[in-house]
Amino acid sequence: MKSKEEILNSYNTTGNDGLPEISAPDLLKAMETYKELYAEAAFNAARQMKDSAYEFTTYADYANHIRQEARQLEENRDEFTGAITLAANSVLPHFIPHDRSVKEFSFNFTMQGKTYTAFYKKDADGYWQLNNWTAAD
Repeated sequence: MKSKEEILNSYNTTGNDGLPEISAPDLLKAMETYKELYAEAAFNAARQMKDSAYEFTTYADYANHIRQEARQLEENRDEFTGAITLAANSVLPHFIPHDRSVKEFSFNFTMQGKTYTAFYKKDADGYWQLNNWTAAD
């Protein structure tokens, strides 16, 4: 594995004064290369066994698996956000403040046995829009 110095030297150029220089974009590339090399080394050191074989053959397999899991989690969150929005909007009329000067408010509600907090803000047309939500538990 290359050392930090070897990686940096591969991106260095020589300035007019004869001293090594590195541009900001090349420095970012060197940092990314260094990060990838050491992430792969960490992967190799911590590989998990599954049924007497490595669960991931290479670091690239592991990285692809992690990216796929992250995409799936994001998709699941998007679908769940839709369910939260539907539930919060269905009970919204019971929580709208009587004071018309209020620009934002929140309320708790329960869905599937868990409590969530819905945060609403009034848009430019005066309609309440779900701005965010969190699990209250």
